[in-house]
Amino acid sequence: ANRPLWRHTIKTGSADFEKTRVARAELKRRERKQRLHLPKPAPSIPCSQCPRMFHATLGLRSHLRFKRHHGPYLHHHQWPY
Repeated sequence: ANRPLWRHTIKTGSADFEKTRVARAELKRRERKQRLHLPKPAPSIPCSQCPRMFHATLGLRSHLRFKRHHGPYLHHHQWPY
């Protein structure tokens, strides 16, 4: 058993792994930060009961569920959210 060789191999291997891990993490962070600067697309899903528009069907469903329980006559400035 050559302990000094084993130690050297483990140390260099872990240092290489750590360098690669940090570089990958920095790249992912840079890509994520670049996406934040892209303009958000306009909402394209209309509510059938009012003029409000939504980005996702989940938001529309939540909105319609709220309207079903609280009545369709609330104006958007009276909504709790």
